[in-house]
Amino acid sequence: MKKWIVLVVMIVALAGCGSGGAKENSKSEKNSESVSTTEVSTSKTETSSSEKKIEMKDVDFQVEGTNYKMKILDNWKVLEDDEFSFSAENDNNVEGVMVSGVKKTDVDDFVALKSAMKEQMKSDDEVRIKEETIKEEPYQTPHYTGELYSFIGVADGANTEIRFYFLETEMEYIILNFVGLPSFFERNDELVTEVVRSFVAG
Repeated sequence: MKKWIVLVVMIVALAGCGSGGAKENSKSEKNSESVSTTEVSTSKTETSSSEKKIEMKDVDFQVEGTNYKMKILDNWKVLEDDEFSFSAENDNNVEGVMVSGVKKTDVDDFVALKSAMKEQMKSDDEVRIKEETIKEEPYQTPHYTGELYSFIGVADGANTEIRFYFLETEMEYIILNFVGLPSFFERNDELVTEVVRSFVAG
């Protein structure tokens, strides 16, 4: 699962180097220690054959020194990870979210950054992208404008849905990456949308 977001981090690093002024973000700058969680709300979603309340919780973290916050599913465990600004997942269901970003001053063009990342994913030989499942569309949250890029990939015979939400904030270009089984997104599409829409600086 993390292989895909590692590719994102590599692309961001390469783009930063190409801009002539980038520097890598260290773990101390990334803030694994500053991540905090608080239960704040309850949402309803239909899981299996019956309706069940799913708790949500707030998380706070930093991307390139800027404070951000959003909601995630309560049963997702916040991880300490050197590769990402924030990472959380449900180990039992192989689903989760990873957040990475780069200072806008460290890259010349967000469009070029997105294009380079997409080409890198297509050239990966361990995960086969089902070309007919690729979707690219503009995306708007209450706070930011961006793009949703999603597809289903096949690795070791298993289907995995991968969604990249590219968002432009005041200071950074942000990538929210969701990974899970296609059935997870079918059941919880509204919750995933709620998570993305809750992402905001502050």
